[in-house]
Amino acid sequence: MKIDRIIWNYIKTLLNIRSKSLLINGIRRKFDKIFYKKPYNIIELIEILKELGLKKGSNIFIHSSWDEFYNFKGTPKEFIEAIMNEIGEEGTLLMPSYPLIQLSENQIFDIKRTPTGAGLIAEFFRRYPNVKRSINIHSVCALGPMADFFLTDHQFSTTCWDEKSPYYKISLTNTLIFSFGLGNSYLPTSYHCAESILREEIPYFKQFFTKRINTRFKLIDNKVIEIESLTSSEDFIRIHSKQSINRIIRRYFDKTKYERTQISNLIILKYDAKYLVSKMIELGKQGKTVYIKPQI
Repeated sequence: MKIDRIIWNYIKTLLNIRSKSLLINGIRRKFDKIFYKKPYNIIELIEILKELGLKKGSNIFIHSSWDEFYNFKGTPKEFIEAIMNEIGEEGTLLMPSYPLIQLSENQIFDIKRTPTGAGLIAEFFRRYPNVKRSINIHSVCALGPMADFFLTDHQFSTTCWDEKSPYYKISLTNTLIFSFGLGNSYLPTSYHCAESILREEIPYFKQFFTKRINTRFKLIDNKVIEIESLTSSEDFIRIHSKQSINRIIRRYFDKTKYERTQISNLIILKYDAKYLVSKMIELGKQGKTVYIKPQI
Protein backbone atom coordinates (compact mmCIF):
# COMPACT_ATOMS: atom_id res chain seq x y z
CA MET A 1 0.00 0.00 0.00
CA LYS A 2 1.34 3.43 -0.93
CA ILE A 3 2.42 5.73 1.89
CA ASP A 4 -0.10 8.45 0.97
CA ARG A 5 -2.93 5.93 1.20
CA ILE A 6 -1.69 4.75 4.61
CA ILE A 7 -1.63 8.34 5.85
CA TRP A 8 -5.08 9.07 4.46
CA ASN A 9 -6.53 5.92 6.07
CA TYR A 10 -5.07 7.06 9.40
CA ILE A 11 -6.63 10.52 9.02
CA LYS A 12 -10.03 9.00 8.14
CA THR A 13 -9.93 6.84 11.26
CA LEU A 14 -8.76 9.71 13.45
CA LEU A 15 -11.41 12.17 12.23
CA ASN A 16 -14.13 9.55 11.64
CA ILE A 17 -14.77 10.61 8.03
CA ARG A 18 -15.49 8.51 4.94
CA SER A 19 -13.86 10.57 2.20
CA LYS A 20 -11.86 13.70 1.40
CA SER A 21 -14.87 15.24 -0.31
CA LEU A 22 -16.97 14.88 2.84
CA LEU A 23 -14.22 16.52 4.88
CA ILE A 24 -13.86 19.41 2.42
CA ASN A 25 -17.62 19.85 2.12
CA GLY A 26 -17.98 19.94 5.89
CA ILE A 27 -15.44 22.75 6.15
CA ARG A 28 -17.03 24.66 3.23
CA ARG A 29 -20.49 24.29 4.75
CA LYS A 30 -19.40 26.04 7.95
CA PHE A 31 -18.44 29.10 5.90
CA ASP A 32 -21.54 28.91 3.70
CA LYS A 33 -23.81 29.04 6.72
CA ILE A 34 -22.39 32.47 7.52
CA PHE A 35 -23.55 33.88 4.17
CA TYR A 36 -26.59 31.74 3.25
CA LYS A 37 -29.34 32.07 5.83
CA LYS A 38 -32.48 32.64 3.78
CA PRO A 39 -35.08 29.95 4.55
CA TYR A 40 -37.29 28.39 1.89
CA ASN A 41 -40.17 25.93 1.91
CA ILE A 42 -41.36 23.05 -0.23
CA ILE A 43 -43.71 25.25 -2.28
CA GLU A 44 -40.84 27.51 -3.34
CA LEU A 45 -38.63 24.53 -4.11
CA ILE A 46 -41.27 22.79 -6.24
CA GLU A 47 -41.89 25.97 -8.21
CA ILE A 48 -38.21 26.06 -9.18
CA LEU A 49 -38.32 22.40 -10.21
CA LYS A 50 -41.40 23.03 -12.35
CA GLU A 51 -39.49 25.79 -14.12
CA LEU A 52 -36.77 23.19 -14.79
CA GLY A 53 -39.24 20.75 -16.34
CA LEU A 54 -40.86 18.84 -13.48
CA LYS A 55 -44.45 17.99 -14.43
CA LYS A 56 -47.16 15.35 -14.40
CA GLY A 57 -45.92 12.07 -15.84
CA SER A 58 -42.22 12.97 -15.50
CA ASN A 59 -39.61 10.31 -14.83
CA ILE A 60 -37.18 11.82 -12.33
CA PHE A 61 -33.82 10.53 -11.08
CA ILE A 62 -32.61 12.38 -7.96
CA HIS A 63 -29.12 12.61 -6.43
CA SER A 64 -28.95 14.61 -3.22
CA SER A 65 -27.12 15.65 -0.07
CA TRP A 66 -29.47 16.38 2.83
CA ASP A 67 -26.65 18.21 4.64
CA GLU A 68 -27.09 21.03 2.10
CA PHE A 69 -30.81 21.42 2.90
CA TYR A 70 -30.06 23.29 6.16
CA ASN A 71 -32.16 26.30 5.11
CA PHE A 72 -35.06 24.13 3.93
CA LYS A 73 -38.09 24.34 6.21
CA GLY A 74 -39.25 20.80 5.63
CA THR A 75 -38.39 17.14 5.98
CA PRO A 76 -37.18 14.39 3.59
CA LYS A 77 -40.71 12.96 3.74
CA GLU A 78 -42.25 16.26 2.65
CA PHE A 79 -39.68 16.58 -0.14
CA ILE A 80 -40.39 13.10 -1.52
CA GLU A 81 -44.14 13.41 -1.22
CA ALA A 82 -44.13 16.78 -2.96
CA ILE A 83 -42.16 15.31 -5.89
CA MET A 84 -44.49 12.30 -6.08
CA ASN A 85 -47.54 14.54 -5.97
CA GLU A 86 -46.18 16.69 -8.78
CA ILE A 87 -45.29 13.83 -11.16
CA GLY A 88 -48.52 12.01 -10.28
CA GLU A 89 -49.39 8.35 -10.76
CA GLU A 90 -48.05 8.46 -14.32
CA GLY A 91 -44.54 9.48 -13.25
CA THR A 92 -41.68 7.41 -11.82
CA LEU A 93 -39.17 8.57 -9.20
CA LEU A 94 -35.71 6.99 -8.93
CA MET A 95 -32.79 7.40 -6.54
CA PRO A 96 -29.46 5.56 -6.07
CA SER A 97 -29.37 2.94 -3.29
CA TYR A 98 -25.85 1.48 -3.26
CA PRO A 99 -24.83 0.14 0.17
CA LEU A 100 -23.57 2.44 2.92
CA ILE A 101 -20.35 0.46 3.34
CA GLN A 102 -18.25 -1.60 0.98
CA LEU A 103 -19.34 -5.20 1.47
CA SER A 104 -16.77 -7.89 2.12
CA GLU A 105 -16.97 -11.31 0.47
CA ASN A 106 -18.72 -12.87 3.48
CA GLN A 107 -21.39 -10.14 3.78
CA ILE A 108 -24.81 -10.20 2.14
CA PHE A 109 -26.56 -7.31 0.40
CA ASP A 110 -30.07 -7.51 1.86
CA ILE A 111 -32.41 -5.89 -0.64
CA LYS A 112 -34.94 -5.14 2.12
CA ARG A 113 -32.63 -3.95 4.89
CA THR A 114 -29.15 -2.90 3.72
CA PRO A 115 -29.07 0.91 4.07
CA THR A 116 -27.91 3.12 1.23
CA GLY A 117 -24.90 5.41 1.26
CA ALA A 118 -26.57 7.83 -1.17
CA GLY A 119 -27.74 10.19 1.58
CA LEU A 120 -30.65 10.68 3.96
CA ILE A 121 -33.24 11.48 1.29
CA ALA A 122 -32.32 8.35 -0.69
CA GLU A 123 -32.43 6.23 2.47
CA PHE A 124 -35.83 7.64 3.39
CA PHE A 125 -37.01 6.88 -0.14
CA ARG A 126 -35.65 3.32 0.09
CA ARG A 127 -37.95 2.76 3.08
CA TYR A 128 -40.91 4.49 1.44
CA PRO A 129 -44.03 2.31 0.85
CA ASN A 130 -44.02 0.23 -2.36
CA VAL A 131 -40.55 1.34 -3.45
CA LYS A 132 -38.64 -1.32 -5.40
CA ARG A 133 -34.87 -1.85 -5.40
CA SER A 134 -32.66 -3.26 -8.14
CA ILE A 135 -30.40 -6.25 -7.49
CA ASN A 136 -26.92 -4.88 -8.08
CA ILE A 137 -24.00 -3.63 -5.99
CA HIS A 138 -24.76 -0.13 -7.34
CA SER A 139 -28.50 -0.57 -6.95
CA VAL A 140 -31.29 1.91 -7.63
CA CYS A 141 -34.69 2.38 -6.00
CA ALA A 142 -37.79 3.37 -7.93
CA LEU A 143 -41.49 4.05 -7.40
CA GLY A 144 -43.96 4.41 -10.24
CA PRO A 145 -45.37 2.62 -13.30
CA MET A 146 -41.95 2.31 -15.01
CA ALA A 147 -40.11 1.00 -11.94
CA ASP A 148 -39.95 -2.58 -13.27
CA PHE A 149 -38.68 -1.42 -16.66
CA PHE A 150 -35.83 0.50 -15.05
CA LEU A 151 -34.88 -2.04 -12.36
CA THR A 152 -35.61 -5.61 -13.43
CA ASP A 153 -32.55 -6.40 -15.55
CA HIS A 154 -29.95 -4.79 -13.27
CA GLN A 155 -29.05 -8.18 -11.75
CA PHE A 156 -27.94 -9.31 -15.22
CA SER A 157 -25.60 -6.36 -15.78
CA THR A 158 -21.97 -7.22 -16.45
CA THR A 159 -20.99 -3.85 -14.99
CA CYS A 160 -23.08 -1.60 -12.77
CA TRP A 161 -23.78 0.85 -15.59
CA ASP A 162 -24.19 -1.15 -18.80
CA GLU A 163 -27.20 -1.34 -21.11
CA LYS A 164 -29.20 -3.43 -18.60
CA SER A 165 -28.77 -0.93 -15.79
CA PRO A 166 -31.26 1.76 -14.68
CA TYR A 167 -28.49 4.32 -15.23
CA TYR A 168 -28.57 3.52 -18.94
CA LYS A 169 -32.30 2.76 -19.26
CA ILE A 170 -33.25 6.25 -18.11
CA SER A 171 -31.54 7.44 -21.29
CA LEU A 172 -34.10 5.48 -23.31
CA THR A 173 -36.94 7.57 -21.88
CA ASN A 174 -37.62 11.22 -21.28
CA THR A 175 -36.05 11.17 -17.81
CA LEU A 176 -34.74 14.24 -16.05
CA ILE A 177 -31.84 13.93 -13.60
CA PHE A 178 -31.77 16.38 -10.71
CA SER A 179 -28.98 16.88 -8.19
CA PHE A 180 -29.48 18.81 -4.98
CA GLY A 181 -26.59 20.15 -2.92
CA LEU A 182 -23.86 18.31 -4.79
CA GLY A 183 -22.17 21.38 -6.20
CA ASN A 184 -21.94 23.18 -9.55
CA SER A 185 -19.64 20.54 -11.01
CA TYR A 186 -21.64 17.41 -10.24
CA LEU A 187 -21.98 14.98 -13.13
CA PRO A 188 -24.69 12.34 -12.53
CA THR A 189 -23.71 8.69 -12.13
CA SER A 190 -25.11 7.84 -15.56
CA TYR A 191 -21.95 9.26 -17.15
CA HIS A 192 -20.30 5.96 -16.18
CA CYS A 193 -22.49 4.30 -18.83
CA ALA A 194 -20.02 5.50 -21.45
CA GLU A 195 -17.19 3.56 -19.80
CA SER A 196 -19.31 0.42 -19.60
CA ILE A 197 -20.64 0.55 -23.15
CA LEU A 198 -17.31 1.43 -24.77
CA ARG A 199 -15.17 -1.03 -22.78
CA GLU A 200 -15.06 -3.66 -25.56
CA GLU A 201 -14.63 -1.12 -28.34
CA ILE A 202 -11.91 1.11 -26.85
CA PRO A 203 -9.00 -0.34 -24.82
CA TYR A 204 -8.82 2.75 -22.60
CA PHE A 205 -12.22 1.99 -21.06
CA LYS A 206 -11.52 -1.73 -20.68
CA GLN A 207 -9.02 -0.95 -17.92
CA PHE A 208 -11.90 0.33 -15.79
CA PHE A 209 -13.30 -3.20 -15.58
CA THR A 210 -10.53 -5.75 -15.00
CA LYS A 211 -11.62 -7.42 -11.76
CA ARG A 212 -14.43 -9.93 -11.30
CA ILE A 213 -16.28 -9.78 -8.00
CA ASN A 214 -19.03 -11.96 -6.58
CA THR A 215 -21.73 -10.41 -4.43
CA ARG A 216 -24.41 -12.26 -2.50
CA PHE A 217 -27.89 -10.75 -2.38
CA LYS A 218 -30.78 -11.60 -0.08
CA LEU A 219 -33.97 -11.07 -2.04
CA ILE A 220 -37.44 -10.00 -0.89
CA ASP A 221 -38.45 -13.67 -0.49
CA ASN A 222 -35.27 -14.27 1.61
CA LYS A 223 -33.66 -16.33 -1.13
CA VAL A 224 -29.90 -15.71 -1.40
CA ILE A 225 -28.29 -15.50 -4.83
CA GLU A 226 -24.74 -14.74 -5.96
CA ILE A 227 -23.98 -12.41 -8.87
CA GLU A 228 -20.67 -11.85 -10.63
CA SER A 229 -19.81 -8.43 -12.03
CA LEU A 230 -16.85 -6.45 -13.34
CA THR A 231 -15.20 -3.58 -11.52
CA SER A 232 -11.77 -1.93 -11.36
CA SER A 233 -8.79 -3.48 -9.60
CA GLU A 234 -7.70 -2.20 -6.18
CA ASP A 235 -4.65 -0.41 -7.57
CA PHE A 236 -6.57 1.31 -10.36
CA ILE A 237 -7.05 5.02 -9.63
CA ARG A 238 -9.36 7.27 -11.59
CA ILE A 239 -9.30 10.99 -10.92
CA HIS A 240 -11.38 13.87 -12.18
CA SER A 241 -11.74 17.39 -10.87
CA LYS A 242 -14.25 20.22 -10.90
CA GLN A 243 -12.14 21.83 -13.60
CA SER A 244 -12.04 18.72 -15.80
CA ILE A 245 -15.80 18.21 -15.53
CA ASN A 246 -16.56 21.87 -16.20
CA ARG A 247 -14.23 21.82 -19.20
CA ILE A 248 -16.15 18.95 -20.79
CA ILE A 249 -19.52 20.57 -20.09
CA ARG A 250 -18.46 24.05 -21.19
CA ARG A 251 -16.81 22.94 -24.44
CA TYR A 252 -19.05 20.15 -25.66
CA PHE A 253 -22.50 20.16 -24.03
CA ASP A 254 -25.60 21.67 -25.60
CA LYS A 255 -26.51 24.39 -23.12
CA THR A 256 -30.22 23.62 -23.52
CA LYS A 257 -29.75 20.08 -22.16
CA TYR A 258 -28.69 21.03 -18.65
CA GLU A 259 -29.42 23.87 -16.25
CA ARG A 260 -27.93 25.16 -13.02
CA THR A 261 -29.83 27.21 -10.46
CA GLN A 262 -29.84 27.93 -6.75
CA ILE A 263 -32.27 28.64 -3.92
CA SER A 264 -30.66 30.05 -0.79
CA ASN A 265 -27.51 27.90 -0.40
CA LEU A 266 -28.91 24.88 -2.28
CA ILE A 267 -27.39 24.30 -5.73
CA ILE A 268 -29.71 22.47 -8.13
CA LEU A 269 -28.60 20.89 -11.41
CA LYS A 270 -30.82 19.38 -14.08
CA TYR A 271 -29.66 17.10 -16.89
CA ASP A 272 -31.51 15.42 -19.73
CA ALA A 273 -30.65 11.73 -19.23
CA LYS A 274 -30.89 10.79 -22.89
CA TYR A 275 -28.58 13.60 -23.89
CA LEU A 276 -26.10 13.05 -21.04
CA VAL A 277 -25.49 9.37 -21.81
CA SER A 278 -25.36 9.77 -25.59
CA LYS A 279 -23.02 12.78 -25.32
CA MET A 280 -20.60 11.00 -22.97
CA ILE A 281 -20.51 8.00 -25.32
CA GLU A 282 -19.92 10.31 -28.28
CA LEU A 283 -17.10 12.12 -26.46
CA GLY A 284 -15.57 8.83 -25.33
CA LYS A 285 -15.31 7.67 -28.93
CA GLN A 286 -13.50 10.92 -29.71
CA GLY A 287 -11.01 10.39 -26.90
CA LYS A 288 -12.52 13.00 -24.59
CA THR A 289 -13.30 12.16 -20.94
CA VAL A 290 -13.63 13.90 -17.58
CA TYR A 291 -10.63 11.99 -16.22
CA ILE A 292 -7.27 13.53 -15.43
CA LYS A 293 -5.98 10.08 -14.56
CA PRO A 294 -5.76 7.76 -16.35
CA GLN A 295 -5.23 9.90 -19.41
CA ILE A 296 -6.73 8.68 -22.65
